[in-house]
Amino acid sequence: MIVRPRATSLCRRRRGSIYPAVLAYASLVTIIGLSALLALRLQRRASEGEIDFSQARMHARSAIEMGLWVVENNAAWRSALPNGVWLEDRPIGSGTYTLEVVDPNDGDFMNSDLHPLVLTGTGVQGAARHKTQLRLEPPTSPLGCLEVSLHAGNDLKFNAALLQSDQIISANNSVDSNTSTIDADVEAVNVISGSGYTGTSRTGIDPRSMPNSAVFDYYLDRGTPISILSMPTNASGALMEKIVLSPASNPYGVETNPTGIYVIDCQGTNLEITLSRIVGTLVLKNPGSGSIITQSVNWEPAIANYPALMVSGSMKINLDAADLSESALSVNFNPLGTPRGTIDDADQLDDYPSVIKGLVYVSGDLLASGANSFEGSLIVGVSLDASGVLDLEYDSVYFDNPPPGFFEVSAMRVVAGSWKQVVD
Repeated sequence: MIVRPRATSLCRRRRGSIYPAVLAYASLVTIIGLSALLALRLQRRASEGEIDFSQARMHARSAIEMGLWVVENNAAWRSALPNGVWLEDRPIGSGTYTLEVVDPNDGDFMNSDLHPLVLTGTGVQGAARHKTQLRLEPPTSPLGCLEVSLHAGNDLKFNAALLQSDQIISANNSVDSNTSTIDADVEAVNVISGSGYTGTSRTGIDPRSMPNSAVFDYYLDRGTPISILSMPTNASGALMEKIVLSPASNPYGVETNPTGIYVIDCQGTNLEITLSRIVGTLVLKNPGSGSIITQSVNWEPAIANYPALMVSGSMKINLDAADLSESALSVNFNPLGTPRGTIDDADQLDDYPSVIKGLVYVSGDLLASGANSFEGSLIVGVSLDASGVLDLEYDSVYFDNPPPGFFEVSAMRVVAGSWKQVVD
């Protein structure tokens, strides 16, 4: 006898236990499939995002390259373009770029060829945005005339003179010595004539570069004017005598200049500077033909590498070797704030050597006589005629760190290591 119902019941139970497993497996396969599709979509989106970001970065770089091209090929960019956005949302491929150029010093391109530039390029591609920044600076080189203790744009002429210098003297044309002793190495573009040379002589040199007419601009813009009419006079003209001129002292007005730059427009009037102490940069415009610095003076710039004296025109210098003596003149040349690195005093017991320290530039001719002592560099735009004693002690600070107007500016260059990504 065969009993079938029991077998049928077992099969049914087995079939009932298989269906949930199959459904679970099918669901798992579905989930895995959907997850794979989602992962593919996310991967594609990430890949597209990476591509967009890479393209946005290239667009930003293109903006910078456009700025570099403009600066290199448009000589008038400083006056023609604004401090700010130069190019905005310019199309490139399927994206855009923007270029911003600023002067980080004061936001003004026009006021100095020496200020750096910061170029910022922004690239956009899809939802991606990238900013790249670059810095440009203009390299400078000192004028060749600063290499020597004395240089003339034309001639050096010595007549019954004694010149002593620890550095070369030179001329862009010729040097002539008549009954003089020239105790220095001498260089000239053309001829060295006469006798009395104790050092080496060399001709055929390349002309040394000289300041141009813009050399005065920086100092005129920043200097405090002194009216020639505010000064006492003598038989020759205006007189600057027994005074202290410095960043803290201006005997010709209430306004002082923190850098010690003072400007006098002589208006063709003769000016005599004598028996005075000057700590600053004095700029003389339009001096009369009889203008002179004479007797004893003690003179130095208030800023170490700035000129002491700048003359737009011609000048005479005829100094004494005698010290500038407070007791002899009954003048205190050491008022509050005048000296650098010394203690102020109220007595009249100090003596100061008669010397002009610093850079002296005379754009025209210079007539030197007496016992002149200079420490720095003496530059004459045209010719020097010298007699008497001329003692020159060279100071390389002007060549190593030339003051405004006494260097040449080259084209803007990329500052090494300045390429960088920036984030708002």
